[in-house]
Amino acid sequence: MTPTVADLLVKSLRARTAVPDGQTPPAAILWPDPKEEWRGLLPILRDAAPELLVLGDYAPDTATGPAIWLRCVVDGTLPAPKTPSITSSTTVASASTTVPILYLPGVRREELRAGADCPDHVKPLVELMYRGALWHHPNGRPWTPGAFMRHADKGLGLDVARDSETGEALTSALPEVARLPVAQLEGRRWDADDFNRLLASDLAHDVLRWIADADDTRRRMGTRWGAFCSRCRNELELDPEHDVDVVAGVKLARSTDGWMDVWKRFAEAPSIHTGVVEVLRRSRPPDQIALEPDRWPDLNDEAEAEARQALANVPEHSPNDARQAVLALEKAHGFRRDWLWASLGHSPVAQLLEPLARLAEATTVPVGGSTPSEAADHYANGGWQADAAAQEALARAASLDDALVALVAQVVRHLLEPWMESAATALQSAWERSPAVDSTVEAAPDECIVFVDGLRYEAGRRLAELLEANGCTAQVSRRWAALPTVTATAKPAVAPVADQVSGGALGPDFRPVLAGAPRPDAPRKDGSAPAADQPLPADAAHLRKAVAQRGYQVFAGNNPEMPGEADARGWMETGEIDKLGHDHVDSAPTKSATFAQAVEAEISRLTQRIAGLLDLGWRSVRVVTDHGWLWLLGGLPMVSLPKHLTASKWARCAAVSGDSKTGDALRFPWRWNAAQWFATPPGIACFSKRDAYAHGGVSLQECLIPDIVVKRGDGQAQTGPTAVVQSITWRRLRCFAEVKASGGPVTADLRLGTASGASVAAAPKPVADDGSVSLVLAGDEHEEATLALVVTDADGRVLAHRSTRPGTDS
Repeated sequence: MTPTVADLLVKSLRARTAVPDGQTPPAAILWPDPKEEWRGLLPILRDAAPELLVLGDYAPDTATGPAIWLRCVVDGTLPAPKTPSITSSTTVASASTTVPILYLPGVRREELRAGADCPDHVKPLVELMYRGALWHHPNGRPWTPGAFMRHADKGLGLDVARDSETGEALTSALPEVARLPVAQLEGRRWDADDFNRLLASDLAHDVLRWIADADDTRRRMGTRWGAFCSRCRNELELDPEHDVDVVAGVKLARSTDGWMDVWKRFAEAPSIHTGVVEVLRRSRPPDQIALEPDRWPDLNDEAEAEARQALANVPEHSPNDARQAVLALEKAHGFRRDWLWASLGHSPVAQLLEPLARLAEATTVPVGGSTPSEAADHYANGGWQADAAAQEALARAASLDDALVALVAQVVRHLLEPWMESAATALQSAWERSPAVDSTVEAAPDECIVFVDGLRYEAGRRLAELLEANGCTAQVSRRWAALPTVTATAKPAVAPVADQVSGGALGPDFRPVLAGAPRPDAPRKDGSAPAADQPLPADAAHLRKAVAQRGYQVFAGNNPEMPGEADARGWMETGEIDKLGHDHVDSAPTKSATFAQAVEAEISRLTQRIAGLLDLGWRSVRVVTDHGWLWLLGGLPMVSLPKHLTASKWARCAAVSGDSKTGDALRFPWRWNAAQWFATPPGIACFSKRDAYAHGGVSLQECLIPDIVVKRGDGQAQTGPTAVVQSITWRRLRCFAEVKASGGPVTADLRLGTASGASVAAAPKPVADDGSVSLVLAGDEHEEATLALVVTDADGRVLAHRSTRPGTDS
């Protein structure tokens, strides 16, 4: 297919990702556009370049957001937006890339280079000047549409006049020009009249432009003005010579006769016709109050104000009445989410009412039971949706103004707190009658256990949802966390060596020991070696050693490998949800609400890591966690526990000194020694200051945790080649490796640092039929570096990798 102007523009942008072998690709392509001359192309480019991100007000549906959001997407701390497809006649370039393209309207390159003196709204992007690449004219100036069309080497090499009138006409006609095959533009000179004629038949475009700015449109049209007015009079009953903009606004909103086409054009991309929106705000006559309400942005504004005030009154009602008030608001305003004003970000309250209504519905039903199992049934069969809805409401609000964030936090708290308190009290009573302890976690053959710190139950359900959307099956079961629900106590309970764990006296850190664990590498302080069966603390390092001794492949960090042998079992620790909670949550809603966004981003990353394990050949992945957590903006309630009665006091648990009385606090046996008891506050209270995020106690949110088994959609591991790196030997700068491969041809490479690093081999080489391969470093500058021997299939998918250093064998 003949490439269009838009195709070659995207190709030029993506070409900036090309770097010499051995160099790291840029983190992003920066596209400054000081005069916003390219903005009209955004609807087309979103189809042709899905990696395009736009600087502006936060609107993830159009891949648009402020500088800090762009930076987070580039760095991978937030997921890339999934924008709806936009119909276009352009062809998506075949050479796609994952490097984001940042379109920066109104930004000059000099501003980014100003460092500390850079305008505040773009400061988060300054650092990308050093890790990214600029898309600019060879002379260092920003590309203008005319310059790109004319430039022989880096542009399209077309004959386009250089006068200002032609430049303005080209900018106006750019959406039409972009759809044309370049071959259609070659072989002739293009000037202002030519570009104006491209728009002559597009009456809807001209009318919208005239409504937005009548004077500028008349000036730009030049000799076309008379013909435009004639068509408007004949086809739209509008006289641009004499009618004012609000007359057209009324006709546009009513959309009778030929105006329907104009409205459809406006509705296709309202974000590029913001001037029309402002005219519509001024256009509504009194008799239009009950007609076409979705066509008038001022009616939507009034409805938003009413909904916001009503939402502010919700916390004044009793919880039951508050739920009914939220549901009534959803019924009265939810349909406005389908109005186009919502796509422009003008209906934030209507958007927020959707998760708030789900929260109101979910908290209508109390969670309880006479046994922990009954309480778990209630929560797993629907109660968890209350926590999920609260998280979603706060995640949506986090990007809005501080006052609205605070308002949503108050409503969430008012609906959620009594429901959480009732559920926690019921579980505590049931647990006192019948404590629950779950069995040891073990991997099935060819299964890797993935431990995720702080994966609360509803977050686990969200993880399963995303995995299934990625073509996997995810079976969600439940289990009970070990008490108290802190990592030191609870993590050993889900490790496949839990049968080796026990507890003596309850220490201040709630940590058990590994009985019969291997002796540590370091000797005692007196220089003697400890006994081989000396108990060791069941901390992360010793747990990993014990798991490895049981025959599991233990992966460091987020660098898994494929199964090393038949019926292999793996163990990997990943995720930082609990760390995010402790580091970023306080009682201030404007700061803490961003935690909900961070959890969603972390779940997206976990989805990719788990899918990556299946890609490596693991038949299944079992996801486990240590504990959940309580989160309530504004702070959890507080009860006192005198410090002199405790050996150690955390937010939701305390080690009690001797037989001290604990007042209102409850006492439960420690998971690793039932003769040792710890104290926990009643309900959802804390012993310390009003924490907004805490765990360690007894509640469904802390104790009921997910246990998820993930497989490929067909229940089998991915088909295709498999490989295992069996040995590596170095002779100076040459690496000799033995690779066990089957199922098809595979290729070996040496990469810098990790499997995703840049290639440093003189050339990748196919692995021979006998499994042997030799690779040579491209130069001696990496002879002391940490490298990765990587084995890939024909599609470049990593099948196996092993860390190595020149001069060492493994």
